[in-house]
Amino acid sequence: MKATRKLGTLTLMITLIGALLSACGSQAEPSTTTAEAKSGESTTSTQAESGQSETKSYTDSLGHTVEIPVNAKRIIFTGSDLGDLLALDVKPVGAALGIIGDQIAYPELLDGIEDVGDLQGDLEKITSLSPDLILLDAGGSYYEENQYTLLSKIAPTVTYDRLSTNERVKVFGDILGKEQAAEDWIETYAEQFEQVRNQLDLPTGVTASVFLQLGKDMYVMGNSALAETVYDTLQFTPAPKVKESLIDKNEPFANISSELLPEFAGEYLFVLTDLSEEERNNSDSIMTTDIWKSIPAVKNNKVYYLNTKWNFDDPITKERLMDELPSILGK
Repeated sequence: MKATRKLGTLTLMITLIGALLSACGSQAEPSTTTAEAKSGESTTSTQAESGQSETKSYTDSLGHTVEIPVNAKRIIFTGSDLGDLLALDVKPVGAALGIIGDQIAYPELLDGIEDVGDLQGDLEKITSLSPDLILLDAGGSYYEENQYTLLSKIAPTVTYDRLSTNERVKVFGDILGKEQAAEDWIETYAEQFEQVRNQLDLPTGVTASVFLQLGKDMYVMGNSALAETVYDTLQFTPAPKVKESLIDKNEPFANISSELLPEFAGEYLFVLTDLSEEERNNSDSIMTTDIWKSIPAVKNNKVYYLNTKWNFDDPITKERLMDELPSILGK
């Protein structure tokens, strides 16, 4: 579509995900009905030779069948949704903190985790941490099979895809032997958010859009990161143009020109930005333009501004966002 320019990586977007949409990452793969169908995981427990740790056979998202520890102790995580592991009470020894460290909603939980570089990981740093399991994000366009080969020489390496929050949590629960913890989190979050949704008393059958502002650029989100909460949890309906141009095509986000903002805008707008209210009101801000002011949601005071740290969809971020939503929405 001439109006939209796809970004090469969701990392840029978050830088929102600063690294905030750092969390989001690049091109998403087409979704399937279940996490297992999507990534092809299957596990078979086996007992290793006497004197060695117990292992199990695991087939990852790209079809590699790997012998991994049943109870891994020194994990490297190269993705942007570190909260997926922390929610299961698993703290890796190393993670790609350079991508997410300054952008996430839970910085205090990073204590004790070493930075291993970008989403592919620094080989020397990873080796120095003596990992027994490496979890490699293979959902982005930057993924290279050669990197998997190199990492797998250091420790058993498992790839995973960028799925919905619940699907990812189930996948990591399967890999790490935390299946019950994964199910417990999914059930508890659903129950707690139902209570919050009732408290918010939101309208039904209305459309919404999620925009991300980075500098002078504006991005519209598909159904990833914050948008997943807006559409799947808060139960807003995606604006028609968002559904047609992004969600139906499995696009996580797109950069759009200012003149097209009204076409992608729903009846409610959720705008991710690190600009203060004063900065948004400056003369060179897109929020002061006639195009922005012409959007019905703007005219009707149905615009909600959020810090870009909320553009991740890991469990920790979603829990903390749930606590903040009444304040954000003025309820």
